Amino acid sequence: MSAARISPKRRGEESPEPCLVPGCGALSVRHLALAEAQKGLSGLPKKGHRAPLCRDHYREWKKATKPARALDRLGW
Repeated sequence: MSAARISPKRRGEESPEPCLVPGCGALSVRHLALAEAQKGLSGLPKKGHRAPLCRDHYREWKKATKPARALDRLGW
């Protein structure tokens, strides 16, 4: 029996993209839905579905949307 090959994307070995925030250019560590990222960060382009964010901008988004996310979790 031959071993199944796993594509590089499924292993998480794809090349990191730059952060979507204009003027940043750092390597992304997280990807959010673009609509979700626009709730906490301003100045993001309206193009695409996903928003790759660097560590600093992900933390900024997390802090900006913390109260709304807490309210969403209470609805469970």
